Amino acid sequence: MTTQSVWQALTHDTILDTVEAALQVKLSNLIIKRNSYINRVYELEEHDSRKRLIVKFYRPGRWTKEMILEEHQFLNELEASEIPVIPPLLINGQTLFLFTPNAQLHTPIYFSLFPKKGGRALDEFDQPAWEEIGRLIARIHLVGAEHKSSQRITWRPAVATRQHLNILYNSNYLLPEFKSAMERVAEQFICKADPLFSDHTAILLHGDCHKGNLIHRPNEGSFIVDFDDICFGPAVQDLWLLLPDIPEKCENELSWFLKGYEVFRPFDRRSLELVPLLRGMRIIHFASWLAVQSKEPDFEKHFPKAGGAGYWRELINELQEIEI
Repeated sequence: MTTQSVWQALTHDTILDTVEAALQVKLSNLIIKRNSYINRVYELEEHDSRKRLIVKFYRPGRWTKEMILEEHQFLNELEASEIPVIPPLLINGQTLFLFTPNAQLHTPIYFSLFPKKGGRALDEFDQPAWEEIGRLIARIHLVGAEHKSSQRITWRPAVATRQHLNILYNSNYLLPEFKSAMERVAEQFICKADPLFSDHTAILLHGDCHKGNLIHRPNEGSFIVDFDDICFGPAVQDLWLLLPDIPEKCENELSWFLKGYEVFRPFDRRSLELVPLLRGMRIIHFASWLAVQSKEPDFEKHFPKAGGAGYWRELINELQEIEI
């Protein structure tokens, strides 16, 4: 059964019936689809109180039940430490529920409910904002450092990148004429890059920490959202995507961030050497992600330039140019 056919089970009525059964609360007929390419996310409304909430249906097969629950546990730990995150609602002792509208749906769809908390996206940071974000990430890392292992992926080339390459090689997305070049360049990258990760402690991370996942709420400050991609890796992974350029070209932003970060936690500046390697990992990760998404019916509309000869030629060249 394809993901698309699974998603088709999410109708107006099945969504309302499922969430009402979990909440034991009557909902209004309002359903607003929210922007989420990976999962399916909807805004709902309680009938009597008019209170809004968010239901998130996780894409089948992406994460195991245990992996999703680890994300929820991490969010709860962060909230307990008074870190501005939005954890799922706890209902009868549970945060994760199973959507089973009919017997023909053999692929399980897990879902969770969240309070609706809107906010303004943070586009440009001034010095106080960089310092605030630094403090926020450091506090998250203090909690993440308490985790000595994780069911989530370990973010280093020999583990994460090799897993992403296996996905890519087992798909039909990589054009045959580029396969040997891709295998050669990717293997060289892993062999050279992975040993450099051994000197850096792995902690539980947000994993996809970019400006789009930071919002500002009036009178509450900055919140960090979307912990879908938590992983186990070096702290610098939650820094480099925030920077406007490579560290050498944004010294002010980096120094402001670290000034805030080191209020709560030391930052190993040696780990900045990993930034080019993390960029290479992300390039391969995105290619494998595209390989999975390419089976979706509206893929070409969203990614019209992906997957052609020019795309693979540029990707391979980018990997070859990474200095290790």
